[in-house]
Amino acid sequence: MSAMNIMGTYSGIDMTTIDQLIEAESASGTRYTTQKTEYQTEQTAWKDVNSRLDSFYNKLETLTKAETFNAKNVSVSSKDFVSVTAEGSAAVGEYKIHVDQLAAATRLTGGKITAESITDELGFNGNLNLSNGESEEAFEFNITSDMSLKDIKDLINEKSDDSKIKANIVDNRLILERTDTGEKALTVGGSLVSSLKLDENTTVEGKQSIFTIDGIEIKKDSNTINDVLEGVTFNLQNVHEENKSDTLKITDNTEVAADALQAVVDQYNSINSFIETQLSVGDPSAEDNSTGALVGDSALTRLQTNLRSMMTRNMETASETVNGLQDLGVEVDRDGLASFDREKFIEAFEKNPEDAALFFHSSTNEKVESVDENGDPSTETVTKLTGFANDARSLVNEYISSTTGIIKTKTDTYDRLIKDVNQRIETFNERIETKRQQYITQFTALDTAMMEAESQLEFLMGQLGES
Repeated sequence: MSAMNIMGTYSGIDMTTIDQLIEAESASGTRYTTQKTEYQTEQTAWKDVNSRLDSFYNKLETLTKAETFNAKNVSVSSKDFVSVTAEGSAAVGEYKIHVDQLAAATRLTGGKITAESITDELGFNGNLNLSNGESEEAFEFNITSDMSLKDIKDLINEKSDDSKIKANIVDNRLILERTDTGEKALTVGGSLVSSLKLDENTTVEGKQSIFTIDGIEIKKDSNTINDVLEGVTFNLQNVHEENKSDTLKITDNTEVAADALQAVVDQYNSINSFIETQLSVGDPSAEDNSTGALVGDSALTRLQTNLRSMMTRNMETASETVNGLQDLGVEVDRDGLASFDREKFIEAFEKNPEDAALFFHSSTNEKVESVDENGDPSTETVTKLTGFANDARSLVNEYISSTTGIIKTKTDTYDRLIKDVNQRIETFNERIETKRQQYITQFTALDTAMMEAESQLEFLMGQLGES
């Protein structure tokens, strides 16, 4: 009979009893798993804070961009003739647009070549030269007898980026066309002009686009024009009838800046609400009271205080009329929750858009005296960023920096604590397993001894019975 089978047979102490003993002794080890869970919960909470702050940091960046505050709305009375886009540098105004002519590319259509298929060998040997009137030399293409019309087309198109001439095939005709529009040259030469029926060509000369802005005639080589009005790009699509025109209106788009500030306010509220939850002490009088994972954490409390101060205090910025967010429609209540009055912001922004933008972001160059590597005095120019958005980003970066941030230090500390408690758990489990084996050895020995004693007793009783 094996030791495991013997155990409990005589003493009544079996594996179930040992499991109960081990369970009782293991109870003291729950403090380690509880501690590990607490560390992991706290670390996860800080990682969540980091994620929310990172999003806040990126949303604040939008408030440092010029295009946020000088965005433009563009409207054209008809969408059929011209489309328009405007950058922030575009001037606000209203213009009359009339399209007289669209730009077109010079095109040469050759005669029909006798061949059953465009992939049949043509049997021509020679060369074809194409000139664009801009390059000093023509582009030469050497053609052999085993080449088809398609091969010739592909050969021409391989150089189209340089030659500005592309090829196509329609009804066994080789069609050559400029890749750019306008009054541009396209001429053919070489020994195979006749064989390729290019001497039987029909040429359509390229044209410039012609349009007027408030009666001023403008001619361009393209239908896409971006050098007539600063910051404005026109895409001409169709020709107007005589005496017809479209009205173009360019206005300030205050919604872009309003949306950007709304996003910052919303993200601040997300952070504030999460911090409130993590610092909550719950209801201490309740039996099942639940507290936040980071209750009592001084670093998180400081973050909450700094964020609220940032959202409510007046600031020294380059702006002359905006002192704080409250001047732009942002208010923070006693619980730290921010609200945004969009209409108040738009009113203040439209009144002085440049000043509103300067409140969020401005930069100045400052000369800083220092000493170079040789110990000689030197002066360098340093760009100093000021304004609400830059100051707020600096504050947030103190927490989320991947190298020196407060949260990085926190999470690294938790990693060390969790590693340490894991080692404690491993040591404890090894000790418990050793204890289990000791119990098995001890109680197996007890049962073995009791079995042997019983055998001896039976032997003695047998001897006494025989005498």
